[in-house]
Amino acid sequence: MDTIPRAGATLRGYSAGTPGSPAVVLASACGMPAGLCEPWMRELARDHHVVTWETRGLFGDLGDGAGFDALPTDVDAQAADLLAVMDHYGLPSAHLMGLCGGAVIALRAASGRPGRFGSLSLWHGDWSGSPGPVTDHQDNLRALLGMAVQGREDAAMINSALAESTRAGLPAEIADLVFHPYTTDELFYRYSALTLPTMTEDSTPALAALRTMPALVVTSEDDRTAHPDGSHLVAAALPGAVLRVEPTGDHLSVFGAGPRLRRILADFLAGTAPLTPQV
Repeated sequence: MDTIPRAGATLRGYSAGTPGSPAVVLASACGMPAGLCEPWMRELARDHHVVTWETRGLFGDLGDGAGFDALPTDVDAQAADLLAVMDHYGLPSAHLMGLCGGAVIALRAASGRPGRFGSLSLWHGDWSGSPGPVTDHQDNLRALLGMAVQGREDAAMINSALAESTRAGLPAEIADLVFHPYTTDELFYRYSALTLPTMTEDSTPALAALRTMPALVVTSEDDRTAHPDGSHLVAAALPGAVLRVEPTGDHLSVFGAGPRLRRILADFLAGTAPLTPQV
């Protein structure tokens, strides 16, 4: 783990693999510990230099509430963090991989600095801020986060009602990781302030700016967390994109880097992915 100073914030960055190898930047779900994407880090480190980071204001020395309230929490700030991580590890360019809400941050970073990314992959993206269908989960969580950001007392009440049911539905092997933002009321308030912008971001302008970048979009038929149709719409807006729709795979399974998903990414990075969209 490396400490990466930012204006008013300190990021925790992680690096695996051999510097100088083809680079991959992994934008994970907002507010999630780096350990959640460790399977991808281990797999990619075999042939790549892979880096990631943890969301500002939610890890390490948290400081006081006033300090957090002074931090920008919008998508622009989080995309700038992604670029700062690349600079810290000396990566002039990389493949950019976005998972869940991290796909929104990845898109914003790539559209702002397209010259720094040779290709882009977006995995089970949470596109709930863009035009298109959303799941009940997306709709409900977006509404709850919208109430929680009104103040710390609101966040505390919502967290007390939400935390128990959230943990109950998590696989045991990753429960502690996914539950991190719900651990305390202060963390949940901060998580709400940082995640709501990704859930209300209309990514359509960013897609328009990336129409020529090689892209891979991955979802599954039975993702009940992030609506698969959002990924269909994103792929359709990127003429060169390869769309892969797995027959099964819930939202959290994408973080496990299973054999099929590893092969999909390896083929894409090797330039052997199909040249036309595949469903």
